[in-house]
Amino acid sequence: MTVPIDVVTRERLPAMAAVLARAFANDPMIRWPLPDGDDIGDRIEQTFGSIYHGVVDAEVIWEAGDGVGFAVWIPPGMADDMFESDAAARELVAPLTDDHAARYDVLWSWIEAQTPDDVWYLDVLGVDPAKQGTGVGSALVRFGLDRAARDGADAFLETAVEANVAYYERFGFRTVFDGRAADDAPRIWFMRTGG
Repeated sequence: MTVPIDVVTRERLPAMAAVLARAFANDPMIRWPLPDGDDIGDRIEQTFGSIYHGVVDAEVIWEAGDGVGFAVWIPPGMADDMFESDAAARELVAPLTDDHAARYDVLWSWIEAQTPDDVWYLDVLGVDPAKQGTGVGSALVRFGLDRAARDGADAFLETAVEANVAYYERFGFRTVFDGRAADDAPRIWFMRTGG
C-alpha cells in the first residue's frame, strides 16, 4: 500500500493537533506535565496546537493518508529552531498545567540537552488510533529515514512508551541512552540510527 505524504501547511495544524491528541492520549511523556482531569484530551490537543507554529513554514511537518498520521522530521542543524518554537509556546501551555509549566520545562529542557543537532530528528510521530497498524506510521518513519540516508546523516528520536522501542528497532534505531528528567518523570528512551 502506498501512503501519500504531503507537507503540512499552517491551516492543517488544528487537524494535526486533533490527531496527535488522540494518538498520545496515554503517552507518559505527554501526560506527565499535564494534570489529570475530564478535559485532559482538550489540553493535550491545545498543547500540540501550540508548539509547532514556529516551524510549520520550514516544511518539516508531514501529513500522511489525508490527515490520518503526522510526523515532524527536523533536519540537521534545525533542532535548535524546533526547541525555540517549543519554548515560545510554553506561555500558551502554562495555563494547561497545574504548576505553570514547571514539569513541562524540566522535561523538555532535559530532552533538548540529549538531542544532537547533526541528525534528522523525529520530534513526533502520531497516527489516529483508528488507523494504527495500517502502515501509515511506517510510511512516515521511512519518509524521514530516506531523507536522512540521502543526506548521509543518522536519525534520532525519543519515546516514553517501552513498546515503541521494539517498533523503532525494526527501522534500524537502537537505544543510545535512557533515563528520567526527574525522579517522578517517565522513563524515556533515546534512539539513533547509524554509528
